[in-house]
Amino acid sequence: MAERVVVVGAGITGLACAEALQDAADVTLVDRVPVPGGVHGWEAPDTTDLVERCGARLVLGETAIRWDGRELVVIGQDGARRLPAAALVIATGTRPLGRAELGITGPRPAGVVAATVATHLAENGLLVGRRPVVVGGGDWARRSAHHLLEAGAELVTVVPHGAVAMELRRRAGVRVLQDAGVTAVAGDVRVTGVELASGEEVACDALVLAHGTVPLRNVDGAVWDGERTVYAQPLSDPASVDGAKAAGADAAKAIRSLLGQEDG
Repeated sequence: MAERVVVVGAGITGLACAEALQDAADVTLVDRVPVPGGVHGWEAPDTTDLVERCGARLVLGETAIRWDGRELVVIGQDGARRLPAAALVIATGTRPLGRAELGITGPRPAGVVAATVATHLAENGLLVGRRPVVVGGGDWARRSAHHLLEAGAELVTVVPHGAVAMELRRRAGVRVLQDAGVTAVAGDVRVTGVELASGEEVACDALVLAHGTVPLRNVDGAVWDGERTVYAQPLSDPASVDGAKAAGADAAKAIRSLLGQEDG
């Protein structure tokens, strides 16, 4: 009987990993979201086919919380359960840098959110602010600015930490402050503004953190060098479907090696 491998993350990377492992292991895909495909699923025309081709068991709408090298604990609406496995693949994607990582000082009012959260809420018609400041100049900055405007934001001010895509400059409702950086946030209960490196103050009602990419690792026991764990989280910015698929294939090779199998 083939050994079980659990892949946490049913996005393009996780699906590609499962497809590459289908002749080598019994693969289970776990994702807290109730549908497969992940952030970039809509960009890949073959996502539905990839789900069917991967041949994996899908455990959707359940969150992976702990890995001890032998079994993964997941929790859903019906409570916690254990999934024994010979190896774990972490394909949970990436996140933008946090406030502390960016060195943004000041009080801690409501309204400082990661671009991943702001984008997810905006996709569902919920605004984190009508006049937000977005810190960043890459994929998440573009994505969050777009969805915030689509959800009804009046003005999105983008403060890049690097080059900004020309599409942001051309988009109505976007103001780009080039060669600037946010150093502090202001506000008591709610964000009221930010301070730039130049000393200028910019009024806003939310601060969206969209700069850089770091691995999103929130499974206890697999955060750093987890036992029998392979990480499949490409850090390219902007991200791409091809890059996600390549990361999944590379993870599958690493799992084969971990299981003592020849690469297929």
